Amino acid sequence: MSKGNPTLFRLRLAYAKQGRGRFLSHLEVQRALTRMVRRSGLPYAVSQGFNPQMRLATGPALSVAISGEREYCDLILGDYVKGMDALRRLKEVENTYLPILEVAYVGLREPSLNAAVIAQDICVIIESNCATSVYTEEALKAGLAVLRASNSLEVEHKGKTKVYDSATHVPKDIEVVTKGSTVQMTLTLRISNQGSLRPDALLECLWQAANLPVPKSGSMRLGRTALYFEDKEGNLYLPL
Repeated sequence: MSKGNPTLFRLRLAYAKQGRGRFLSHLEVQRALTRMVRRSGLPYAVSQGFNPQMRLATGPALSVAISGEREYCDLILGDYVKGMDALRRLKEVENTYLPILEVAYVGLREPSLNAAVIAQDICVIIESNCATSVYTEEALKAGLAVLRASNSLEVEHKGKTKVYDSATHVPKDIEVVTKGSTVQMTLTLRISNQGSLRPDALLECLWQAANLPVPKSGSMRLGRTALYFEDKEGNLYLPL
């Protein structure tokens, strides 16, 4: 742990949220990562004030029960540690449900993860004996076409109706693939400080547009497979 050191280093961690880790809240994930860093012995920096805290910042929150294939957090170090050594130390104490995948240094002055991440990929897997006969590629693509053609999406949340521009919040065509008795969809959704379209809300609109029943409890799984930054030309790229 480093105090009063004017030289700081920003280490970006890529990790997965898997297995029982899917059921951790965002705050619980932050606490688990903090404990992991402490056990690793890395020279982390702390905030100033009466209640110093580890300078660790995670990316956009992930809802409970949604897995994360590649999530990120930024850790400020008070001393430089080689990236390979930092990764080794973290993997020696990692949780099986929050494994560390990769680490790399980024500039201290770069925008925070929450400010820079503008889009996410969500994978929806419907598992059912009748998945291929009810939730067919044709039916889902037809419903998706209806949503993409509409200028806006109306979503009810906590008693309020929110309106989202479909072209802005769903910037890409949604991919649909049938694999055996499962149907997999990949959704790319915008993330905005002014309001983001939740994956479950988009799916509710999809079931209505495709005239399909809501999948039974336990037959559908959601996972976030990627988070994206955007360059000046509008191209999406990974944070690490």
